[in-house]
Amino acid sequence: MYGVVNALTEAEPVADAAQATKNFWLQANKVCRHTILSTLSNELFDIYSVYKEAKTIWELLILKHSAEDAGKQKFVVGNYYRWEMTDDKDIKSQINEYQRLLEELKAEKINLPDEFVAGILIEKLPDSWSDYKQQLKHKQKQLSLTDLITHIIIEDTNRKTIRIAKGKELTAKANLVDSRNKRLLSCLVCEDDREREREMVDSFHVYKAAEFSITVEGKGNG
Repeated sequence: MYGVVNALTEAEPVADAAQATKNFWLQANKVCRHTILSTLSNELFDIYSVYKEAKTIWELLILKHSAEDAGKQKFVVGNYYRWEMTDDKDIKSQINEYQRLLEELKAEKINLPDEFVAGILIEKLPDSWSDYKQQLKHKQKQLSLTDLITHIIIEDTNRKTIRIAKGKELTAKANLVDSRNKRLLSCLVCEDDREREREMVDSFHVYKAAEFSITVEGKGNG
């Protein structure tokens, strides 16, 4: 290709140009055009093979890919802008998502300052982290993204530990209340049983007294 690439930047020589110049351009154009078309897919080949100058094909391809690159950049930036953190997803997995978005931006040659991406991550924290966000904002020293992520993961671990401890405490309290209720119910049942026993004893005594009275009266009448 060396020596013929000028066909990508120079149009066909004018009619009154030297024949040697014309011949050189024709050969260069032929080589460049064939090389470009041979790299295209069948679909793109059908589109660009109608053009006879390599320069035209080259410029159209540059425009096409520039537009695609710009479109991809907008897509990546849009994803980064719209990304949000929520309370119903694991914090670590969401931080991984954020880091992936930053890598996608870098791949498009969009490099954001470390302080900026760290500040955005703070703003994107879930609503339940509002107090923590305020603490970070009032820190005198600006945390780097790496330090901030470490800080957030530690905070998330502490929060999970507290939630587990509270859960165990609530379970213990519930079990205690349940145990007390069972004991109370047992006492009530026992008291009810004792009451029935007393009633049975009283009934028995009444029955015996009545029986004795009848016996005595019978003897007296006899």
